[in-house]
Amino acid sequence: MITYKVRGLDSFLRKVRKKPKEAQKAVDKVLIRSSLRVERGAKFYAPWDTGWLSNTIYSAPIGVLSHKVVSPAHYSVYVELGTRKMAAQPFMMPALESEYPKLMGELKVMFRG
Repeated sequence: MITYKVRGLDSFLRKVRKKPKEAQKAVDKVLIRSSLRVERGAKFYAPWDTGWLSNTIYSAPIGVLSHKVVSPAHYSVYVELGTRKMAAQPFMMPALESEYPKLMGELKVMFRG
């Protein structure tokens, strides 16, 4: 299993956890939308042969202010990172990289001022 973390998000979420529940709920809604966009992007970037890889990718909440996007196909890590016999065909990292500026922009707008 591979875990990608969004730089700067952990410290931001620690600050949000100290804010009122309404602020936490608003940020959680932004994170839900963001995880769904990452899911859609990962499905788009996933190589398509039989369609199994892209069809099994999903997003799910872990808890308040915590969400994950999962590719449960047993060979996902090999496709993402490659092997010595197969070139990498990343799908999760490009989806995350394309989402990062949108997510951080939305969060900055929410807490401006």
